[in-house]
Amino acid sequence: MAEACGVILCNVWLLVLLLHKHRSILLRRMCSLMGTVFMLRCITMFVTSLSVPGQHLQCSGKMYGDTWAKLQRAVAIWSGFGMTLTGVHTCGDYMFSGHTVVITLLNFFVTEYTPRSWNFIHTLSWVLNLFGIFFILAAHEHYSIDVFIAFYITTRLFLYYHTLANTRAYQQSRRARIWFPMFSFFECNVNGPVPNEYCWPFTRPTVIRKFIGK
Repeated sequence: MAEACGVILCNVWLLVLLLHKHRSILLRRMCSLMGTVFMLRCITMFVTSLSVPGQHLQCSGKMYGDTWAKLQRAVAIWSGFGMTLTGVHTCGDYMFSGHTVVITLLNFFVTEYTPRSWNFIHTLSWVLNLFGIFFILAAHEHYSIDVFIAFYITTRLFLYYHTLANTRAYQQSRRARIWFPMFSFFECNVNGPVPNEYCWPFTRPTVIRKFIGK
């Protein structure tokens, strides 16, 4: 059920991304934040090994000895987006919850890049986020601390990134370029907050193009 909430949020976000006039900026920010959080997750998994959080989880011993087998396993996890809905089952990646990271980031991006008057979309997004976290905990797929840390790190990174991005003085400061070189690279052509403007990215059908705006 948590993955179903994530799939719905992902579809909503993809629709927002498709119709947003500044979709390239949104995509850059999404990739930047997602990559940063999952890099931190890789580090925590490497230094912290936890036992399975429930007896219903069956984990076998080391099965992928040679490099080729490890690469095949990595591709299988990547192509299946790490979801059990696609037949991917993993063990040992408990610190911290990747599912919580994804649904929380999707929720924040949907609410940030849609107009404040879209109350239904914002409410739906938050409900899916909270229900997704609840289902993760109810299924005993993660420890509570995993979910809490994932939510905290994801929300803080999102807010800090957008605080820097929305303040031109921070963007142009020498300190920001030294400490956040990736941020400076991705935000070099962005001046302040991104307006929530929409347009149809295709020439046809003209009815939709006129309805949404050029």
